[in-house]
Amino acid sequence: MDRCLLVLVELCRRLKSESDSLSISSSELGSLLGISQQSASRYLSELERRGFIFHSGRRVSLTSEGVSLLRELYLCLHDFFESSLPLVVEGRVVSGIGEGAYYVCEYSPLFEKQLGFKPFFGTLNLQLIGFCPSLERFVSGVIKPFRRGDRMFGEVKYIPVSLIGDSWYEDCFLILPKRTHHKKELEIIARENLREKHKLKDGDTLKVEIKDISPR
Repeated sequence: MDRCLLVLVELCRRLKSESDSLSISSSELGSLLGISQQSASRYLSELERRGFIFHSGRRVSLTSEGVSLLRELYLCLHDFFESSLPLVVEGRVVSGIGEGAYYVCEYSPLFEKQLGFKPFFGTLNLQLIGFCPSLERFVSGVIKPFRRGDRMFGEVKYIPVSLIGDSWYEDCFLILPKRTHHKKELEIIARENLREKHKLKDGDTLKVEIKDISPR
């Protein structure tokens, strides 16, 4: 684990709330962590450089980015220890940048072979509401990288999910492309054009439930 995250957790343990601040010197922090004053000072500087804390003199407080990171860690741990509960996240429908149809088309024969159906050439994109714990441990399968012509296509992981609307649900798959993509955006593939079938528009809120939440 990133040692800076451990230092951030140690600071968090001594704060009363997200808006609280702490009076602590680098030598005092070093004593708490069992490291030198110089190392503690470096960690504080690194946390500030990465935008996780404000540090002025002895005063240390969390930034919104620092709180977000700690909240994500909390949700990951909470989900791990409460794994008997269904994992459900919420998202708002958003328009993608137009690449979904192309990539689903290219991967379609492999999706069909592994998932048992030919997906609609496009993805339904959802902007996450709140925070989502890491989904990696729920991955049920992987499409390995492959080459077509002079182009290389990267690895894609997938997770079976239920997409839930106000009065309907669809069994589909959440895909996790290895290519660069928005961390806060989910990409869903299904047999049909979900936007048209359920008359979805940007801003509509949907739930995504992991169908099998047993860790791999």
